[in-house]
Amino acid sequence: MQRLEAMGRAQHRSQLRSGWPGDGPPDERLLKIADAFHRAGRLAAGPGRRIVPDREDVLDDLHAARMRVMHTLYVSAHAVGVAVHQHVEDCRVNAGRHASARDLRAIPRGRDAATRIGALEQLAGEYVGRRFSRAVDGEHYTPPAGMGRLNLALTRWDTQVHRTLAATPRAPNLHLVTATQGMIATASTAILAAAASAGQVDDDAYEHRIATALDVNQQMWVRAANRWGALSSRGERADPALVQSANELRAALHEIAFDRTRWAAPQVVAGRVDLGAAAATVRQSMIAGAEVACIYRDITDERDLVGSARTIAAWIRPDDGAPGGHADLPVDDEAALVPPREMHGNRAVAIPAVVRRTLIAEATRLVDASEAAMSASGALAQVLRQPLNESQECSRCGPGQKDRRAILAEHGRPANPPR
Repeated sequence: MQRLEAMGRAQHRSQLRSGWPGDGPPDERLLKIADAFHRAGRLAAGPGRRIVPDREDVLDDLHAARMRVMHTLYVSAHAVGVAVHQHVEDCRVNAGRHASARDLRAIPRGRDAATRIGALEQLAGEYVGRRFSRAVDGEHYTPPAGMGRLNLALTRWDTQVHRTLAATPRAPNLHLVTATQGMIATASTAILAAAASAGQVDDDAYEHRIATALDVNQQMWVRAANRWGALSSRGERADPALVQSANELRAALHEIAFDRTRWAAPQVVAGRVDLGAAAATVRQSMIAGAEVACIYRDITDERDLVGSARTIAAWIRPDDGAPGGHADLPVDDEAALVPPREMHGNRAVAIPAVVRRTLIAEATRLVDASEAAMSASGALAQVLRQPLNESQECSRCGPGQKDRRAILAEHGRPANPPR
């Protein structure tokens, strides 16, 4: 960590001397990471800094924390390095056209910065290596206290989505909304898979109706998120209240359905929460998601939507190549060219009708997928049940018939239905 800190400070001094790249719109995510590290550093330097832990679980948690810090630096350095390489390539392409002296100076300075960032990335990567998963296995975990946090987080998220999209339906907000809805669909699949595995949800209903509908719905939300992520311009930020609601919802979902570095196995989820209550919460989220999809479709039909100038230009003129494989929009004679000045600064410009038509068509398919998921959730209301145990009596079999396997056999159901 000390070596990486020294390298970072040295590069910062070099950039101050050269005046490159200068002030510009910050990256909101990296600023949040830096702020979290700063607050954690203040806490670590507090009154308890001289305490030497001697418990094995505490030492494992400290090792996991160090590994997460280094992994964050590794991923962040890679992201910055990719951005610097892209900037140098843009300057090189512009050098043969109408490049300014600043653009010409940026090429060697950008290459130097990319080399130094690459060295930092590789050092952090050497520390992480293949030990990341093994290290975070020792991370401290506080189990959830029921479904209260998730229920409250979903309610606040739904309320904030309505408020934000009614006031500022801009690309960063639409990107955050669609990405979070995709995450909800993914977590819902993990929770319902655990409920079906534990017998709280009928296996047949889950496999043939709910899982398929949720999978399609998740893919449509993710596709919409990719669209608006590309349409977000430099310097644009999502509504802070929406960001806070999304972060709390993500934490509540991960608390239940995530196991450190991956989605939790069904038995892990079953050991954390009441799966019957969790399945009921998932059903409510699927119903609310269908309504959010309708709002999203209405917004895509608005004529004052704006998006990234470069992305729009690449979509309208696919011959120039569209980053991320988005050159799939129909082209007509009415497609308005984006002004070069707006493209150079990648500013937010009005989304042309040719692009909006594609967004509307995709939003309509998203509404259909969300309605299908909501319809499939009706099966949850019909089959959601508490498993019978040995102390329960069955009215159809009469008193004294308390063996669960005998009861299920009498009803014509296998005790352990096949997956």
